[in-house]
Amino acid sequence: MPLRTVAIIGRPNVGKSTLFNRILGDRRSVVHETPGVTRDRIAEITEWAGHPFQLLDTGGIIPFGETVSEFDAVVTEIARMAIDEADLVLFMVDGKVGPMAWDESIARDLRKVGKPVVLAVNKIEKEADQIAISEFYSLGLGEPQGISALHGYGIGDLLDEVAEGFPKLEVEQPCDCRVAILGRPNVGKSSLLNVLTGRNDALVSEIPGTTRDSVHTDLKWFGKTIRLIDTAGLRRKSKVREAVEVFSNMRTFRALDMCDVAVLMVDAESGAVSQDAKIAGLIHDAGKGAIVVFNKWDLIKDKETNTHNEHWEEFCLDVPFLTYAPWFTMSALSKQRTGKIMEKVWKVAESRTKRIPTSELNNFLERVIAFQNPRAHGGGLGKIYYATQIESAPPTFLLSVNEPKFFARNYLRFLNNQIRMEYGFTGSRIFVKMKKH
Repeated sequence: MPLRTVAIIGRPNVGKSTLFNRILGDRRSVVHETPGVTRDRIAEITEWAGHPFQLLDTGGIIPFGETVSEFDAVVTEIARMAIDEADLVLFMVDGKVGPMAWDESIARDLRKVGKPVVLAVNKIEKEADQIAISEFYSLGLGEPQGISALHGYGIGDLLDEVAEGFPKLEVEQPCDCRVAILGRPNVGKSSLLNVLTGRNDALVSEIPGTTRDSVHTDLKWFGKTIRLIDTAGLRRKSKVREAVEVFSNMRTFRALDMCDVAVLMVDAESGAVSQDAKIAGLIHDAGKGAIVVFNKWDLIKDKETNTHNEHWEEFCLDVPFLTYAPWFTMSALSKQRTGKIMEKVWKVAESRTKRIPTSELNNFLERVIAFQNPRAHGGGLGKIYYATQIESAPPTFLLSVNEPKFFARNYLRFLNNQIRMEYGFTGSRIFVKMKKH
């Protein structure tokens, strides 16, 4: 039986993301007093009293004819799509200010849609605020539920109302691979997400910085569940001025921490810049599977047979530590070669979880050492007694040696390259560690 879907909707700045985070028990959505912070649709699976359901956080709905920012029309469209998808709508209003014309406009639309609605009156934090709840009967959506999303007041009663009639299910949340789409602002991350899902889950605009939060979407691919994470573009610190942008960068770092494979999107027109190198460095340091995608390939003029390779060679000069990543060119706009990405993602995801039997690894290293012994370094000659793979994802090997300081960096790099040549580990950084025997 499919999960029920609950969409939190309302005009801007009534506390939707605060409630979303409160229900999940996690700071999943960016919350800030500035109206319009949430622009995309964010989805998570949660449960209440044994009733699992999918919860959608949405941007503020702006009634037709009203304008606050350049994103209003698209944000409102995404929110209305969430209403269409939802089995139940959780309509939030602000108890501090009472019913507003925008609330009444949204309520009229909800009555036309005819879906079950639970009306949550937020910011009811004192007994004196209780009087305000009755004012919202005028919206014609049944009994209003007074809550404080910030302080947790009334949330249990609200969820009882939401989950009433939902089936009790034992639901696992399987995910075969988590993929974070990373890059600087305006390289096409949200466009790629929308192409892969076939829906406009993420807001797309030519204005840099449109995506403020990370957006999770599960995609079925040949029987596998791939969780796609679109993220806000990572800006240089000197350009992160708004508090909201600081939070967005924090969410992006968290998305990288959560993912198995990171897709680094680079603008093919401008090529790799210093910020791309910094993001690549974060991926490399985190030991995540890596794929490099040159987007906007349709804008490259006078392409020749070797143009693809020239772009990659230039990238490797600018970002020499990510040369192990598979790469390709594409256009999210025209969908050129976008079909390749899931194939690449799964290859990298599988490769980074590979484990090499200890006996096989030691036999291989014996042949490597016979071909190239460690040179004298640090006052002595290094000797390897045995090796074992201690971790996968990322692949990590531990060498038992006579003295770690006797091993030069270039020899460890040589061993790293030999392991990669023999066993692949496509798109994954390989860690080689040592301990004194």
